[in-house]
Amino acid sequence: MGDPKKVILAHSGKQHSYYIARNLQVLGSLKAFYTSAYVASPTLQRFFLSRKPGFFSRRFLEGLSGPVIHTMWSLELPEFIARLQKREAAKVTDLVCARDERFDKILSRKLKDLEFDIYWGYQGSSLRSLRAANQLNKVSLIEMTTPYLPFVKSLLTEETLFHPEWSDSIDTVSYTSGYEQRLIEEPLEASKVISVSSFLKRTLTDYGVPSEKIHVLPLGFDPSRIIFNECYERNGGRPLKLLFTGRITQAKGMKYMLDAMEQFDRKDVELHLVGNIIGSGKALMRRKKLFVHHGSMAQIKLFEFYKDFDAFLFPSLIEGFPLSVIEAMGAGLPVITTPNTSADELIIDGKTGYLVPIRDSAAIVSSIQQLLNLNKDEFQQLRLNARNKALEYTWAANRERTKYFLADL
Repeated sequence: MGDPKKVILAHSGKQHSYYIARNLQVLGSLKAFYTSAYVASPTLQRFFLSRKPGFFSRRFLEGLSGPVIHTMWSLELPEFIARLQKREAAKVTDLVCARDERFDKILSRKLKDLEFDIYWGYQGSSLRSLRAANQLNKVSLIEMTTPYLPFVKSLLTEETLFHPEWSDSIDTVSYTSGYEQRLIEEPLEASKVISVSSFLKRTLTDYGVPSEKIHVLPLGFDPSRIIFNECYERNGGRPLKLLFTGRITQAKGMKYMLDAMEQFDRKDVELHLVGNIIGSGKALMRRKKLFVHHGSMAQIKLFEFYKDFDAFLFPSLIEGFPLSVIEAMGAGLPVITTPNTSADELIIDGKTGYLVPIRDSAAIVSSIQQLLNLNKDEFQQLRLNARNKALEYTWAANRERTKYFLADL
């Protein structure tokens, strides 16, 4: 394949970019990783690993360290202070958007002085840098991790009209006009677009992004961090325990989930929610008898939590490639989800989980009932199928896919 292409990877925050950076480093392609807050010192990494998990332990990936990493810690300070002051969510969102724009402005000016073949950026923090890479005749690449904004706005605006009582929980369509335009222009400006799922690609092509410049490159998970109980046995003497994790918002299909739970007795089915409540929570708490809310949970605790559940319920209206779904499957939980997620990649209906249309409570009821009707051996096979499918989407598998993708650029 020749010498590895040299990549400038740039993410103004965190998400999964640490794993992408490490994969590129293993492939010999990482020229530099630019980010905001990251603990680059191996000594400090070892120190924080020896302590109780906290902010700093979440700001590095073991094995990814050294001078290849370039940080801009000060960019996150305004939003960090705003969160300490418990400012409203909209204010924090505005500060995150401002951070993205400042990060992009700084990096776009640096590119002319760097030696690289590919600029690899992320949504919201790449527009200027994509243009700078184009002017330098380099490959300009953007990774899309959430569906294309015009599609998102259309669907979620529609949802607020369908269910106005839940509208204050949908906060993903309120950006400044300048930031919205940035999100729209980035995939059009890039010479290549990475889409993390087939569904996300469709949201791009539906709104005019050329299909031929889009490459589907799914994300991954770390199976070593997930507990899979091979000796699990479905106990018919207790309720079927369903788990949801994520932001508790109508964008995740919360009303349809609760409508489905109305059809079951609590002695037969339990629903547990893990995550922060978005908005006032009034519509949610009117139906608090239908679920158990555990609040937000540290990732390491959540990975242990999976083993206490039978299945994962995630009827989201719109997602890119939700890592919670693949992590749940890695723990052996069959997933009930919609086509508007990573379902094309992960769900074989009736084999690794169940597919339900968006906004379809009756279909959720039917899927739960199918789970209840399974005998012990059938349930165990479903769990094994889910686990084995998830193992096709580890970070090691992502690295192999990335190798061939880069070779073809």
